[in-house]
Amino acid sequence: MADSRATDIVFMFPPAQGNLGAFRAHLGVAYLRAVLAQEGIASVQYLNSRPGAVDEIASGVLDLNPGAVGFTVYDANYALSVALARSIKRKRPAVRVVFGGASASFCAEHILEKQSAVDACVLGEAEETGARIFARLLDGSGLDERQPGIAFRRDGEVVCTGMPPLVGFSCKTLPAQWALDSTPSPYLSGTLTDGRTGILSGRGCTHHCQYCCFAALGRKTLRLHSTERVLAELEWVAAHQKRTGQHYVVSIHDDAFTLSPTRAKSLCQAIAERNLGLVLTCITRADALDEELIRTMRDAGFASVAFGLESAVPSVLRATGKVRPPDWPDPDLEPEREFLERVRTSVATAKKYGFNVGVSVILGLPTESAADGAETLRFVKSLPVNYYMQNFLWVFPGTPLWETRERYGIRCAINSMGLGTTAEYAYDLGKLRPLPKCSREQEARLARMLAADALHSCGAPGVESGRGIAAAVVRGTELTAATAGWLSGILDVGSVLVQVYPPLKPSEKNRRLYCDREAAGEALLPVRHHIQLLPRADWNGLRRWIVACSGSDLYRTHKPELLTIRTSDGPEPFRDWLEGRPTECSLCDVSECLRHPDEVLRFAHEDPESEIGARLLQMAVPPGIKYPGRWTRGKAPCLPLSRIEIEQSGEVRCCLHGEPIGAVGDSRQALTDRLTWFVEEAERRRGCATCPNTQCPRCPFPGVSDQEYCSLMSRQERALDLLNWAHAYSRVPSILTLQRDRFGSG
Repeated sequence: MADSRATDIVFMFPPAQGNLGAFRAHLGVAYLRAVLAQEGIASVQYLNSRPGAVDEIASGVLDLNPGAVGFTVYDANYALSVALARSIKRKRPAVRVVFGGASASFCAEHILEKQSAVDACVLGEAEETGARIFARLLDGSGLDERQPGIAFRRDGEVVCTGMPPLVGFSCKTLPAQWALDSTPSPYLSGTLTDGRTGILSGRGCTHHCQYCCFAALGRKTLRLHSTERVLAELEWVAAHQKRTGQHYVVSIHDDAFTLSPTRAKSLCQAIAERNLGLVLTCITRADALDEELIRTMRDAGFASVAFGLESAVPSVLRATGKVRPPDWPDPDLEPEREFLERVRTSVATAKKYGFNVGVSVILGLPTESAADGAETLRFVKSLPVNYYMQNFLWVFPGTPLWETRERYGIRCAINSMGLGTTAEYAYDLGKLRPLPKCSREQEARLARMLAADALHSCGAPGVESGRGIAAAVVRGTELTAATAGWLSGILDVGSVLVQVYPPLKPSEKNRRLYCDREAAGEALLPVRHHIQLLPRADWNGLRRWIVACSGSDLYRTHKPELLTIRTSDGPEPFRDWLEGRPTECSLCDVSECLRHPDEVLRFAHEDPESEIGARLLQMAVPPGIKYPGRWTRGKAPCLPLSRIEIEQSGEVRCCLHGEPIGAVGDSRQALTDRLTWFVEEAERRRGCATCPNTQCPRCPFPGVSDQEYCSLMSRQERALDLLNWAHAYSRVPSILTLQRDRFGSG
């Protein structure tokens, strides 16, 4: 490699939609990087918790002067991976862009046909092939069609060499059962610097689930690390936690941790004997453990476990290959019925030993009817689980089900981006009502909270903001291609986009939602959540909106109140709260409370200022305040321009009260400069430089005249104190929700 190159390869694991906008380490890449280091190929993992906009990320990556950039690609992060790849190629065409991961392995040919920014796709496990592949990419000698595990273009045609051998199978120096020890440890080699990425004790699964892309990648084999290797890594992680004082849950990412129960039991016994003090979690099969193993896992530090149920109908389990292959010669379904009993027993036993227990189901499986889906949910309801995951079948190219899908009424296709999509099932999955412990309900609550936060905020609360714009509110009948394309360049990765619609005809709603989601997808918007707000009829003096968001749409049908936001243009909900009366309002405008502060002052005078906070905490949580930055102490939160509002006309504001600071197509710098001018002009008019009120936020767009604003801010100190306390208190549920989300988001 050229000596002048600081880094041969930069690896990137872009966050998926629905996850925090943070670039984190990936365990599979860490294995590969450890191998590359042995071969003298320098690599880094791009890590960034607040990365900014797509072009800023691409520039930061190119500052490392890489010869190649490798992306870990799944369906959920594919659009962002493509956006980043295109930006990198625009800025520096000579850099080789490589996609790897499950989606790249099975859709390589289609990706290379449709995405010119991608130079090659690495297929399958790359520890034994990656060094040769990347060496040829970096030295410019060209890829070799005799090299397994790679897809690339040659003379305009896609060359796909096929899957490489599984890691460890060629090793002759280790016992076959410890084949994975042939690869260096990401932890013991120094590749990873903390244990948050989790560990692997084994790879693969010996079962025949027809839908599982990871089973297809592992070719229905199980390979393990030795007990000594796993213990050494866990001891490293435990030492890191003790040294840093950082305590986190360590995930064991095996496809099914207890697939070999005897080995799992001996490993857990060894972990328990060392008293490492780690909190562990895993997923496994309910028919691959017993009470003794569950008790031993608890002794080892496991606190949670998730079981794959998928269906509670024996015939569906057989068609799916969950217990026996679909073509098993014996038609008797007793093994599948026994599996369901093992699920029931394992869940109850894990709960007995204090585990947090979850199960996953997949609706839309082969041969499943609506009645079968309902039976699966009834079975889940009878289990004492803490939660369950209600998934919808997604058929991946490369799996057995991709080849047989049509016989089950499942329609799939390769989309315009090069990925496989599942568009139609044998029945309408949305008609099945989710149960109360469904994990999707938490997603729905989060979407509603993020929408309420963004709707009338002064900044971008609840969003991981980098250097760009972390929240955008688009008002109008549609998301135009021009607006979507512009937003894709200035929004932060992991941002929130909220569309606020006018009243639509019932026949137009679903089409409009679908078209705007398509527009956002085609523009490769780097948003964490694309939330659409549909107006509902006003009720009890409150304006109502219902949230529509991919992943949460099920609740628009079955639990619409969960997704309803109620707002008021007046202060009545806040006054009701002061009087101790219940209110269902999410957001209200309290400007009138400052003009006529009798209720506020009466409440505030009952306690000294130091005791107001304690009194508020004994009350219900107050409604949120519309554009609270006008009244809260400190610098106006709109000044960093982390949030914008866009009208259908294309005008851009920082809030509804504000003057336009630009239009769609303007750079963020131009918008910021214009906002700065408005701020300086407002401060000049008001004489802020000589004002003694250092607590005033000096809001440039308070929605009232300069004279009234200055009067309110200087004369209503007591009322403003209460509003500040109330605003902080109103944020508590959002803060707690976001903290829970950060712990669970990957």
